[in-house]
Amino acid sequence: MATIETSVSISKPVEKVFEFITNLDNQKKLSSYITGVEVSEPLKLGTKYKIETTSMGHKNVTTNEVVSFEPNKKFGVKTFAAPPASDVTNTYILEKDGSGTKLILQMDAVLAPAGMPTMPGMEDMMKTQMKEGLDTTMIAMKKLIEG
Repeated sequence: MATIETSVSISKPVEKVFEFITNLDNQKKLSSYITGVEVSEPLKLGTKYKIETTSMGHKNVTTNEVVSFEPNKKFGVKTFAAPPASDVTNTYILEKDGSGTKLILQMDAVLAPAGMPTMPGMEDMMKTQMKEGLDTTMIAMKKLIEG
């Protein structure tokens, strides 16, 4: 299991940032692949929801569970992946940063799931690519939140 971490400073208070990241409809604004979000109750620890993605005409539905929920401090979601992929946990940590917010994103993932072929340097390459994707997401999130 590897932890990949990135952060961004957002010039909005933690309350506004937390509100944005816990509004699941905002996921669609961050990824053109997300075509649907289905949640049947308000978000809290243990809430499960589904996200539908579409890529090259192929639809995929993932089940997610809120694994940490501390208003204006922390929001964590575990995504249950179909094999050969492995489950991933994303945790957002919010820290007051002057009049704004430092938003930290930590992703816990298995970079080389069992049964997948590996070669030297593959995990480092995957970690680098995943971090670049997280950095891109955080920049997009910052732009959306700040307006």
